[in-house]
Amino acid sequence: MIKNLAQGWLATLVIGAAAFLLYSINLERLADADELYHILAAQGLLETGEPSIGEDGRYWRGYPLTWLVAQSFAFLGPSLTAARLPAVVFMTALIVALFVFLRREANPLAAWLGAGLFAVSPFAISMAQFTRFYSLQGLVFFVAAWFVYLQISRPWSFWRLGGTAVAVVPLLIFAIYLQPTTLLGIAGLGLWVVAAVLLPWLFDPAVPSRFKRWAIAGLLLAALAAVGMAWAFGILDSLLSRYRTTMVFNELQGDNFLFYHIWYMLYYPTLWTLTGVITVAALIDRPRLTGFALTIFLTGFFLNSFAGAKSLRYIFYAQPFLFILWGLGLAAILRASGGLFHRLRDQLEPIFAQLLRRPARGLAGAFLALAILSVLLVNPAWLRSVTMLADVAVPPQPMREDWLAAEPTLRPWLDRAEVVVTTEELGALYYLGRADILLSASKFVEIPAEDRRPFAPDPRSDVPVIADVQSLARAIDCHASGIFITKAKWWGDTTFGPEATMRDVAVEELIEARAEPLDLPPESRFLAFTWDHGESFDRPPACRDLPTIAARG
Repeated sequence: MIKNLAQGWLATLVIGAAAFLLYSINLERLADADELYHILAAQGLLETGEPSIGEDGRYWRGYPLTWLVAQSFAFLGPSLTAARLPAVVFMTALIVALFVFLRREANPLAAWLGAGLFAVSPFAISMAQFTRFYSLQGLVFFVAAWFVYLQISRPWSFWRLGGTAVAVVPLLIFAIYLQPTTLLGIAGLGLWVVAAVLLPWLFDPAVPSRFKRWAIAGLLLAALAAVGMAWAFGILDSLLSRYRTTMVFNELQGDNFLFYHIWYMLYYPTLWTLTGVITVAALIDRPRLTGFALTIFLTGFFLNSFAGAKSLRYIFYAQPFLFILWGLGLAAILRASGGLFHRLRDQLEPIFAQLLRRPARGLAGAFLALAILSVLLVNPAWLRSVTMLADVAVPPQPMREDWLAAEPTLRPWLDRAEVVVTTEELGALYYLGRADILLSASKFVEIPAEDRRPFAPDPRSDVPVIADVQSLARAIDCHASGIFITKAKWWGDTTFGPEATMRDVAVEELIEARAEPLDLPPESRFLAFTWDHGESFDRPPACRDLPTIAARG
């Protein structure tokens, strides 16, 4: 027993250390725009005591992560590595928790397969190196679900129910606070709890049929009453509206029910296609555990597929449960087919012996192992994981914009331009130190309705936001000189796929007519245009109603 315990702890340390080292590769690569909310706010937190961006901007969403990033800055110094370190730690903890869970509830082989495949997946690597709250959300939800699973597997009592609620409810509330998609995971977890408690009772022949009918009727009435109350108080409408809301940048995917299916097929064509068969093997071997993972993942998969907003980040909370299914099923299949490997090797040996004219048992085994390995290699997930760590884009994915490459050419204009207009304000603030106006239809609609007007400051970043070509024309007319910076992939006929929603032909025509292109290095993947009305420029009277711009000008 002591030996097994020691082996368990050693295996846990090995997979934890390996995951941490893997996720620590290339942490200094260029930042994603969403990461900069926490990074800039963390810098503001250290300077002002609040998660401030600019003079009046405050970014409160996911504040615990911002606070942790600030502490990482205070300890290690400001850097992208320090900013991403909390996410690395949370993802490593999730891998360890998944490994311990599968080892405890199933067996070591399932633990290595499930946790190991998840650890090196593009899903885990992307969130481990992303300064955002998704890795923390995934860890908290998984721990809460694990605790529920443990309690449901034991005899119930009033005190156990109360203890479970005290432990789980705060975790789930915290996960919802980090990311509301946790509610979809809770729906799956709740469905499994009802099934795990109710189904054994319903199929128990010792329970009278009339009790079962009354119980089912009571549950249905309670569910209808809950839905009715939610509808009457407007809660249902609010939830449905939020559930189906799609931001401008995500509009093309809003009604794409196959979005997640396509991504799983792209990364794991073999495993995803065979998920049904793998699940059957897992169900035969570990029915309760398989039902637990299957219910949570399938509920999350279908609810996220029907939701308006689509992103692999939004379903991250459910992905560990898919790898639980794969780990359990593959482990069961491998154990059941262990003798098959030896029989196939023995049958291959004479074939290689005829070619080599000598015993070829080892070569036959190696050939068979390579054949099995090829099943994994044809799944492009490993390639995507490697390219993520190397920060290499795989076509048709566009390469990441490089602010550092653009900065030397932009700097002279940044120092003398009266206004800097950009379509990506967070990167400009972080890398260039300046963003005076943001042109973004997506960010414009995120401003509270009561404050939404052209040139109203984004309450998160304090940068004034405009959304149309008329407002951009006023910005050009009201400033003697300026520079306009945008991503090359949002410009011209090169725009494709989801990026197409970010293109505005009217803006392109205005900029090309009123400004001169600035020759930026191609590797920056930015476009810049400048204008200069000359020393005799006199601000038009119409600009007087733009106090924010006038003050900055």
